[in-house]
Amino acid sequence: MNATVAEKVCTIREQLAERIGSERYQTWFGDSTQFDLELDRLHISVRNQFIGDWIRSHYLPELADATRDVVGSPIKVDVRVAEQAEHGQQPQTAALRGSVTAARNGQQRCVSPVPRSRRLRGELDAFVVGPSNALAYAAASTVVKSLAEAFKPLVIHGGCGLGKTHLLQGIFNAVARTHPALVQRYVSGEEFTNEFIYAVKGGRVDGFRARFRNVDLLLIDDIHFLANKKATQEEFLHTFNAIDTCGKQVVLSSDAHPRSIAALSEPLTNRFIAGMVVKLGPPDFKTRREILQRRAAQVRCDVPEEVIDFVAQHVTSNVRELEGSLYKLVALASLNKDPITLDLARAALEEQLIRSQKPTDAAEIEKIVAARFGCSREMIHSSMRSRTVSLSRAIAMHLIRKHTHMSFPEIGRMMGNKNHSTVLMANRRIETILAEKGTVSWTTSSGTEETALGGLLENIERSFTRRSD
Repeated sequence: MNATVAEKVCTIREQLAERIGSERYQTWFGDSTQFDLELDRLHISVRNQFIGDWIRSHYLPELADATRDVVGSPIKVDVRVAEQAEHGQQPQTAALRGSVTAARNGQQRCVSPVPRSRRLRGELDAFVVGPSNALAYAAASTVVKSLAEAFKPLVIHGGCGLGKTHLLQGIFNAVARTHPALVQRYVSGEEFTNEFIYAVKGGRVDGFRARFRNVDLLLIDDIHFLANKKATQEEFLHTFNAIDTCGKQVVLSSDAHPRSIAALSEPLTNRFIAGMVVKLGPPDFKTRREILQRRAAQVRCDVPEEVIDFVAQHVTSNVRELEGSLYKLVALASLNKDPITLDLARAALEEQLIRSQKPTDAAEIEKIVAARFGCSREMIHSSMRSRTVSLSRAIAMHLIRKHTHMSFPEIGRMMGNKNHSTVLMANRRIETILAEKGTVSWTTSSGTEETALGGLLENIERSFTRRSD
């Protein structure tokens, strides 16, 4: 491998780690996974089938973005077990982004909504119901059973990793089975926005409207992505009205209640809250145990009850982190050919155990930072660039990244739908100032205040400790 290709592979790895978080990257890729870049293909060799299947199921979109950004054009990726490569077996190949063709430097990017015949990953039958999500599950089931008479619209909101996407995908799959003749579309808020932008640029708005308005069911995940996008919000409002007028159904998910989404137009907010708005909360201990037991059964792994209890006790914030902790434990045992024991669980989850003693509520961190600088959360989420707001925004992003398991894209979506690169640059800016033992300044009601950044962060972090004690 020449130096240029080696540098590209190194950069792809770095970009991937930034997108999915260093802990997830180390668990599923790390040093044991080999990346080989050819002219039109990225080969990824893994240690066993379990890890290969997990990467194919969960990280192809992030691999797509990272590779496209480094190489400059979309290429194919294949994930294979190292033994398959050694014996010349055909790898399982997946086109980056599936139906998404992405390009740069003026080339067209076309994002296609999920076709009606395609099955998504989430299934309602696999959704573990508990006190924190029972109402949302019941509402989703009602949509499937009586589409024409269900809530219009249904809005499911909650923090990252609590099951919003699972429920929307479960509705899509269940409707496809029970009402195969109905036309439905499932897209993310980002995909809807991109489709609209390219339709406007290409003079194909009529085709765009025909695809999204002539449906029986429209499901949009992460509708908060439309915040701060006035033209897209107006288009979606007309789309929503067209569907609603025909008595059809719209189901949406969001990180926050419609009233709390910054820069969302009042007409859209009113449409959303006129239907059924339900919240997903963190799962309780019993629900977490059942989730772990089901996931262990799915990967055909015998996990002792004491280990299930241990993980359920210490990983409490969201379902995604809970499942990730189990899969990390299973992967570690598989790689080292060790049985899954309580000692292995303690070692595998050491970082989570340390973090469990610190606040993991991103909204609380953001609230404390905003109060320290005399800002509001709305100001931090906005596009304001004053010195005070910019500094408070950067510090909030840095501390959320440090004290939670949220990735750069997740932090960006939470904080006013900022691009993940904005969060990345904010973190680098803070880390650079810290490394140089530098100072920061901002404006207060009594004038300009200046102090060492290190001491400022320590003071803010001490307030986290006081609140959690």
